[in-house]
Amino acid sequence: MTRTFWRALFGGSLLVASLLVVQPAAADTLFHRAENQVLVAIVEIKRPAEHTEIHLQAQAALAKVCFAASGPNSPYLLAAGRNHRYLGGDNITACSDRRDYVAGDIMVLRFEPLVVGSRTFSFVSGQGGEKQPFDVVSSTTPYWNFLRVRVN
Repeated sequence: MTRTFWRALFGGSLLVASLLVVQPAAADTLFHRAENQVLVAIVEIKRPAEHTEIHLQAQAALAKVCFAASGPNSPYLLAAGRNHRYLGGDNITACSDRRDYVAGDIMVLRFEPLVVGSRTFSFVSGQGGEKQPFDVVSSTTPYWNFLRVRVN
């Protein structure tokens, strides 16, 4: 198509330039299971400018789940050699309260934004998740770790 057609269609180059500059927040749908046979999966990742949002889906009934809002057991994202702090979420409970989930329930967790250009990250359940062996699920607190999650 010719330049004249595009100008007529978009009303000039200013609108075309603004369309090239303004980009919607990235959202990826995927299915990435947690390590250690934990029945939780990352099913969506959203990356607006102000945070990175991880959507977790229970793959089976889960009992007594909570997330540490701060401190050494607060979850974080590890990407490009940097920890991205947990900011909060939806449909989740802060420790010391706990809640149950049925299969299919979605939990939304928000973290500091990933560095532009990050192609992978790991979700770590705080210090407890760091210390959890890779071949065992704790019977009292199953830490949810997702390693090398790819983002577009």
